[in-house]
Amino acid sequence: MSKNERASASPAKKKTAMSLEDFFANELPPLSEIVTFCNTLPMSLYADTTGVKSPEVVYRGLMLSQNRLVAEEYLLNSRRSEADLGVVIGTNNYTLPMAVGAVVKRDLEEDESDHLPLPPYQNLKDPLGAVIRSRRSKRHYSGKAISRQELSTILFHANGVTGHLHLAQPRETVGLGKMAHQELRANISGGALYPIDLFVLPLRVEGLEARPYRYLPREHALKPVGPAGPLPEISRLAQFGEIQAERSAFLLGYVYNVFENARKYGEAGLGFAFIEVGAIAAQLHLAVTSLGLAACDVGSFSKPRFENLFEADGVSRHMIHLTVVGR
Repeated sequence: MSKNERASASPAKKKTAMSLEDFFANELPPLSEIVTFCNTLPMSLYADTTGVKSPEVVYRGLMLSQNRLVAEEYLLNSRRSEADLGVVIGTNNYTLPMAVGAVVKRDLEEDESDHLPLPPYQNLKDPLGAVIRSRRSKRHYSGKAISRQELSTILFHANGVTGHLHLAQPRETVGLGKMAHQELRANISGGALYPIDLFVLPLRVEGLEARPYRYLPREHALKPVGPAGPLPEISRLAQFGEIQAERSAFLLGYVYNVFENARKYGEAGLGFAFIEVGAIAAQLHLAVTSLGLAACDVGSFSKPRFENLFEADGVSRHMIHLTVVGR
């Protein structure tokens, strides 16, 4: 597009006449504030000695301070030399029969002894475009319960088993049975390793006791986690702010099993895990919207408290995201 075409495509901005006094009084202060905030070279001599180092304090001390964000360190250390063959070797190892068999049969760790089968999920038929356009993060809830089928529908469309990848060279043993296919889920996952487990904390779900559950995709069921007992005060689990978590239907925790994908991808596994969590959350929001429910993601949650609830050790299994769902 030429310069003249661009000029004709965008409407001309209307010029407003003002006195120099009005400019200094009304225009310059906000303009100066915004330009200062967006300055790429902010500096603070006090960044190292500040008691509470907020992200803004760290940012303003970048030129003079030793303070750094962990995210920055992660990204700086993610730069790999082309001579580094570690990830290439790790990835190729997962084509070996023993690795393929382990991935195919890892569903055997889903203990079926006390699981609660979920009802069949609802087939969502709303047009995808309309659902995407109408999706909103909602922070206020009615306090009314949702049905177990609605929970089933949300979990299935977020992380349920939706198909199978048939192996070119299937194997079979007496102990492990036939290894003919690998299960595929609704969400994307690097190498189809699915290192993210979903944990449900129901507050108002019909027929479900208020206690933590782990979602088992293969069985499409819930497995109780830990001993039954009173839940901690919901407001202490996160800094919910305007989000009415105590009036919601359930909280959904995303727990990352580090070595499910780091064994193959090394440090890159963490990045893939965050991508996967984003994909699961996006599909969850679309399912929630189609069902006429409401949801909001939360970043300021108490990692230790949720890991205690979900029996995640905080070493190889980490709580990395939270979604609140309600009616």
